[in-house]
Amino acid sequence: MSADPRDYPLTLPALPRDGSVDPSEGDYLGPTNAGEPGELGNPHGPSVVSPGIHGRQDVRPIRPGEVSSDAAEQDSAEKAHTAEWQPGTVPPETEEPDPEATEA
Repeated sequence: MSADPRDYPLTLPALPRDGSVDPSEGDYLGPTNAGEPGELGNPHGPSVVSPGIHGRQDVRPIRPGEVSSDAAEQDSAEKAHTAEWQPGTVPPETEEPDPEATEA
């Protein structure tokens, strides 16, 4: 387990806000799991991952396709792509249910 920076107060001079430590509603392409309680939201842990942009390739392939002018839609699409390649990055309560699994 890594040190959790949320356990250490900032000292002056204050640094700019870090979206993985102190997420704010509306952060565009903010890290997955940022602000979640416990180890899931540990900014230095393996489950807080910044989705970056669709053209950045490091641990997952480049995601070609539509880029939305709606920031919330784009943010959702980027996080869904990140979750596909790094499954531990999406909290279980926010994952979309599999529509084929509900059909009987």
